[in-house]
Amino acid sequence: MLAWKDDWPELFDNILWSDETVFHVGGFVNRHNCHYWSDKDPGMTMEKMQSQPKIMVWCGFTSNKFIGPYLLHDTMNGERYLEMLQNFVWPAITQWGNINELIFMHDGAPSHYTFIVRNWLDNNFLSKWIGRQGPTSWPPRSLDLTPCDFFLWG
Repeated sequence: MLAWKDDWPELFDNILWSDETVFHVGGFVNRHNCHYWSDKDPGMTMEKMQSQPKIMVWCGFTSNKFIGPYLLHDTMNGERYLEMLQNFVWPAITQWGNINELIFMHDGAPSHYTFIVRNWLDNNFLSKWIGRQGPTSWPPRSLDLTPCDFFLWG
């Protein structure tokens, strides 16, 4: 992709970076990735609630356009992700006027990898998308370090 940058200076302006995250709405903070280091056993316990109320939020943006948020109260799967692409994302971005230059980026989440989603992306983005098993593959075991992680979710 970096090789394209020389031939296409606007490359990174035309990538629609996208990502989703889950927010727990019951006051619970997910500390899954928090680590506590000590030379003594602090005797810590982690609270965990079953069936925590939550909402999944999807957003996407280019260098000068933003789409979202899209809110989903269910767990994301391939069918729901495709429905979001067809009924929320596609109608919005086709109004931008640069659809033939746009590159859609999503990570390797299981819902992004389903055949129906990849087939739809191939047909609608004409092989200009970044993702797992896509024309430009999302690197396996890659850190999820998209601009969304820095500018939206923190």
